[in-house]
Amino acid sequence: MKKRYYILIAEDDEDDQLLLQSAFDENTKNCDLSFVSDGLQLLNKLKEYSKLPDLIMLDLNLPKVNGWEILTEVANDKKLNHSPRFIYYTSSAEKEIKRAYSLGAAAYIVKPASYKDLQKYVENIINFYFKTVTLV
Repeated sequence: MKKRYYILIAEDDEDDQLLLQSAFDENTKNCDLSFVSDGLQLLNKLKEYSKLPDLIMLDLNLPKVNGWEILTEVANDKKLNHSPRFIYYTSSAEKEIKRAYSLGAAAYIVKPASYKDLQKYVENIINFYFKTVTLV
């Protein structure tokens, strides 16, 4: 039996949530996605779950607690800091990308302009994180 992977996604745009869900569904049946629409919900979910997500995917411009604050808090928490975090954001500004990596992001993905590109990004995420690297 194949392992099921749990991805926690912080994205406040409902359309982006639907697109992500669809792209993951089309690429794999081994992922359980959980969406939150603000940073505070994300932090609360991380603290309440006994099993941590295999991946944390987040927008940086979240209400209540922004992505920068989340990256900092997760990086400083020994229980959470090994969970790969990747940014899914509209900006391709080098300054923001460098800042995200300096705060422990494992990857920085600029939101694609087309659904076809999103499907390819999701396929690459699945292939890398769930078929190539070893997650604990």
